[in-house]
Amino acid sequence: MKLAMGALLLTFITAVTAGFFVYQFMSNLTEKMKTAFPTQPLQTEFNVNSTCITISVRNFASVNVQIIEAYINGEEYGLTEKTVISPGDLGTIHLHGTYVEGETYTIKITSSLGSPLILDVKYD
Repeated sequence: MKLAMGALLLTFITAVTAGFFVYQFMSNLTEKMKTAFPTQPLQTEFNVNSTCITISVRNFASVNVQIIEAYINGEEYGLTEKTVISPGDLGTIHLHGTYVEGETYTIKITSSLGSPLILDVKYD
């Protein structure tokens, strides 16, 4: 009986110790992943005139990002040029059309990262 209790106690101590090391390893890995995959991988700036909305997209992710789709006020805009942005670079998207001064346009850009960028662009 003492041998069984000793084996059980040794198993418990081993499991707790292993859990401590696994927790430390996973915690460090999570921190590394946060720097490799930032929470805000794309940052945008825009410029508007009566014929074009120009959107500059900076890529903070560690992989190439492709702009797949763009929507203006819920309607799909047919992108004519393929935009691929390398890590740390700036890509430009031109949305040609007729834009009215004083109006606000909701732009939704879908990238290869999956989550869309949604911008409210006001033409002043």
